[in-house]
Amino acid sequence: MVDLTPYNTLKVHASAKNFLELNTLPDIKKLDTREPFMLLGAGANVLFTKDFPGTVAKVNLRGRRVVKDTGSEVLIEAAAGENWHDLVMWTAKEGWSGMENMALIPGTVGAAVAGNIGAYGQNQGDLVDSVAVLDLNTHHPLTLSQQDCKFFYRESAFKHEFKNNYLITSVRYRLSKTAHFDTSYYSRYESLQTVLDKFATPPYTPSDVAQAVIKIRTLKMPDWTATPTAGSFFKNPFVTKARLAKLQSQIKELQFYPTEKMLYPHPDDPVFAHSDLVKIPAGRLLDELGWRGKRVGNVATFDKHALVIINLGGATGHDIYCYSQAMHQDVLQNFGIYLDYEVQVI
Repeated sequence: MVDLTPYNTLKVHASAKNFLELNTLPDIKKLDTREPFMLLGAGANVLFTKDFPGTVAKVNLRGRRVVKDTGSEVLIEAAAGENWHDLVMWTAKEGWSGMENMALIPGTVGAAVAGNIGAYGQNQGDLVDSVAVLDLNTHHPLTLSQQDCKFFYRESAFKHEFKNNYLITSVRYRLSKTAHFDTSYYSRYESLQTVLDKFATPPYTPSDVAQAVIKIRTLKMPDWTATPTAGSFFKNPFVTKARLAKLQSQIKELQFYPTEKMLYPHPDDPVFAHSDLVKIPAGRLLDELGWRGKRVGNVATFDKHALVIINLGGATGHDIYCYSQAMHQDVLQNFGIYLDYEVQVI
């Protein structure tokens, strides 16, 4: 059995029957897909509540390059094991626009695509040109288009029909060489534009915006290298505008955000065919119920953000899961809203 504590940012103890590091493409042949297995990036969005009965395969594929420069945009390629924040800062330094709002999100490129991460108006799926994968059954390489990936709010086909069938090996992103920023993000406590204006003047560079994002995230999120956390535990829920009006009568100045860029059509699900949806902050709902800064045993909610669960030291995965379930039930009982997990629970 292999201890997985060093391989998850919540620092909970769990073991795997086998552990495999995928440093090169040939290493993938060592993975026996006939037995249970899971692919792991930086372990920044996973909660182990028990031991894993098979192989945990950590994807360490590295490398990044410019594929094409048209003068107005640049096509880059990054291996699945590349550090996401490092990639963002590289592109921002080069003056390429598109990723800067997603600075300081922990994890790897492969996991970023699978989870369709996003922040402050930018989403992973908006930037992806194509994704190179390896069929884990045949070991044949394939190239998937942006449409093939079925990006949805914090979701993609890699978390569903492609899961355990395809391994992401590299991703190609299309970025603009002309800055086109979205600085409209705001909350009760700060706005991206306000923070940006404190240290930079127009015309802003991608590096300026990335630094503003880093300042905001540093203030409201714990440093995961010092305080074990998986970041935002739940997804922000979608509600109809009629439901929003009712919630705003209960919660003073409840914010909401557009969902047009976050929806992938689900023809069998009438909820997602609804064009009258907005996104509301799950953290605000939890904050309203007193969860910010709350502690039970060795598990707590960060004192600056009610959506962030932290391990104070010694908490088990089961402890954290029970704590999160209490949060979930509290929101459901008081607001009738079901919070979906953003963290992958094992």
